[in-house]
Amino acid sequence: MIEVRDLVVDFGGGPILNGIQFAVGEGETAVVMGKNGCGKSVLLKTIIGLISPSSGEVLIRSISPEAMRQKHERPVEMGYVFQKGGLFDSMTVFDNVAFPLRRRKIAEAEIEGIVLEVLKRVGLGGNEEKFPSELSGGMQKRVGLARALCTNPSVVLYDDPTAGLDPVLSDSIAELMCSLRETYRVTSIVVTHDLKVAEKIADHVHLIYGGTLVFSGLAKDFFMHSSEYARQFCEGDIEGPMDIF
Repeated sequence: MIEVRDLVVDFGGGPILNGIQFAVGEGETAVVMGKNGCGKSVLLKTIIGLISPSSGEVLIRSISPEAMRQKHERPVEMGYVFQKGGLFDSMTVFDNVAFPLRRRKIAEAEIEGIVLEVLKRVGLGGNEEKFPSELSGGMQKRVGLARALCTNPSVVLYDDPTAGLDPVLSDSIAELMCSLRETYRVTSIVVTHDLKVAEKIADHVHLIYGGTLVFSGLAKDFFMHSSEYARQFCEGDIEGPMDIF
């Protein structure tokens, strides 16, 4: 479904990502981990086409995001869940979720049914007339997820979906992601620092350090500390191959 081939992203001060390469099969969940500022969010934005690579390529079912834009074709529907929800404060929950549908000029009668159904799916039925300021952090995260799901995507990219949430809420978001994979065969790439969430949802783990992948493999191998990089990251140890600063 997704191929990242020898990807380099450089904004002029040296590569942020350098030679990143991995693939995600249909219906699989790949988790991307690494220290703050290592380029995880940049990777997601490059995959969805918000950032153009300096070299290398990203392919979604063998088509690059740039080619999709040029041809005005969308062979694969993609959703993006922003790190901080990315909600419009002046819009109700309903209007936030409906936003991408209205951009596509879908009929309002159809939009209403889609929005109410997707809100119910993420456990927010009955909250459609509330504003983001009236919601808890966990509920705002689920509104962001509902907006990503309203176009019925085959691929969803999550940028730290459980950041700032307590363990119970984090687990509920992880359960929801697992349910989407099992019920709708959604292919996912998830950036997270939450080891418990990662262990629950990941088929594969990719660990970035110094702009390169220092671990790329099965989740079970990562959590069994099959490399010194995996061990240090999982244990939060200051001793190891990764510099803490």
